[in-house]
Amino acid sequence: MIIYPNTGALWGAGLLRTALAASEIHLFRAAMGITINPALTLAELVAAEATYTGYAAEEITTFAAPLLNPLGGASTNSGTVQFQIASPYTVPNVIGGGWIQTAGGVLVAAWDYDPTRTLAGAGDGFPVDLFLLFG
Repeated sequence: MIIYPNTGALWGAGLLRTALAASEIHLFRAAMGITINPALTLAELVAAEATYTGYAAEEITTFAAPLLNPLGGASTNSGTVQFQIASPYTVPNVIGGGWIQTAGGVLVAAWDYDPTRTLAGAGDGFPVDLFLLFG
């Protein structure tokens, strides 16, 4: 059996933090055939990327310093970013999930929302705060 002692988990989370400098969080539309699984590709996600009025991926300049996570291992987090539809609300979307990619375009992680999130009118939006766990 292999374990990561606290020092190793913090070191690994620190490497992850460094690798994610200037990374981007993106959203994808529901009902676009995306299934979260190990074979998922960046090309599939890009083809299903959100298109609602005012949509733009959110850049994460720096992830937070690693800390020992109560769930075990060490984690780093993106900090909260908000996705919100802009006025005039001409292009709505139902959001099925999202992904994070490095500045160099490497797909790191993807997730889905259950229930999905609708962005269609005034006040529609939601926060995203990614916690990535190492160890």
